[in-house]
Amino acid sequence: DNKALYDTFSLFGNILSCKVACDHAGKSRGYGFVHYETEEAAKQAIERVNGMQIGDKTVEVTRFLKRDDREPAPVTYTNIYV
Repeated sequence: DNKALYDTFSLFGNILSCKVACDHAGKSRGYGFVHYETEEAAKQAIERVNGMQIGDKTVEVTRFLKRDDREPAPVTYTNIYV
């Protein structure tokens, strides 16, 4: 829920945008994005909220990395195409 995300993370600084990622039916995919005005606000949010229990989930809060900048996951093939 976008409002809950905003309310949780606005404690650390001015938010330029925030959004919960949703599927085509509008159901949360379990992650979201918060864009702060300052780097200091983002760092504080990471330090204070990462590992915190929110509802029934423990959240992971990290710096956003573009897909190309992420470390690739190890590839293990167990399926074949015939």
